[in-house]
Amino acid sequence: MLHAIGKSKTKFYHRYLGRRDDDERKVHEEDEITSTVLGPLDFLPAVDVYRFWREVLHSTGHATFLPSVPVSDVNIDLWPRRNAKNDGNSIEPDVVITIKTLDGQTRILLLELKWRSPLSGEDQLHRQWKLYLNEIERSHALHLFIAPETSAGAQAPNNTEVGGDVWKEGSRLVLITWLRIRSVLSNFAKEENSALGRWARLSDQFLGLVGIRRFDGFLNIANPLSIPVMNSAYLFWNPHNFSGWTTRYENLVLPNTIPNSLFFAR
Repeated sequence: MLHAIGKSKTKFYHRYLGRRDDDERKVHEEDEITSTVLGPLDFLPAVDVYRFWREVLHSTGHATFLPSVPVSDVNIDLWPRRNAKNDGNSIEPDVVITIKTLDGQTRILLLELKWRSPLSGEDQLHRQWKLYLNEIERSHALHLFIAPETSAGAQAPNNTEVGGDVWKEGSRLVLITWLRIRSVLSNFAKEENSALGRWARLSDQFLGLVGIRRFDGFLNIANPLSIPVMNSAYLFWNPHNFSGWTTRYENLVLPNTIPNSLFFAR
C-alpha cells in the first residue's frame, strides 16, 4: 500500500481525510493507519526496529530507556488481547513491542494510537497500563500515546475518578504526536540504500498526504519581508521627549463651530 500511495496508483488514503464512498458507513482509520505505517516494521531486522524506536524516545527525552547494547530479538504484536482479571473484559492495545538485548535485558513499548478520535472511555489508558501489563512487565515498560494532538493523554494522569496517575508521576506515559513520528521518519529517509530508510521515506510521504504537515520555517518564503533601517529606537516618537501637539503645529487654528459629521455625512 505504501508503494501504491507513493506512486499515485491509489487514492485509498482519502478515507483518512474524511472522504467516504456512498455505501461506506464506517472506516477503521486508526487500525488501517497503524497497519500501513507500523506493520512493515515486523519485516525489518531487529536492529532497525530498535534504531527507529530509540530515536523516537530520544526525541521525547527518554533516550536512556532503551539500553545501548546490541539487541537479540524484537517482537511486534499488533492488537494483542488479554482478559482483565477484575472484570473479564478483554483489553486490546494497538501495538506491543518487546525488545530483548544480548545481555538479557527486556524492554516493552505499549502503544495506543489515535487518529482524530477520542479515547474509548476515560479509563482506556489506565486499563491498558494496569490490567494488560502485569507488575513485572510494568517495571520495564513505557506507555506510548500517539495521536495528532495529545491532550487526551496529557489529561489522563490527572483524572482521579478512573485511577489518577498510575504511571509513577507520568514518567512512564509518553505523549507523541504524529508530527514527531514524521520528523523521525524524515531523518531515517535519508538512508536511501537501507530497508529502514526506504520504509521511512514511504511512511513519511504517506503521513504528509493524510494531513500531518511539517513546518519548514520561513526560509522558503518567495519574497522575504524587508524591514527598513530605523534612525531611532522608537517607531513613532520618543515618549520621553514628546510634549504634545502644540510644539508640532504652533499655528493650528480650529474652527469655532465643529460640524455634526466630522468626516462625512450619511
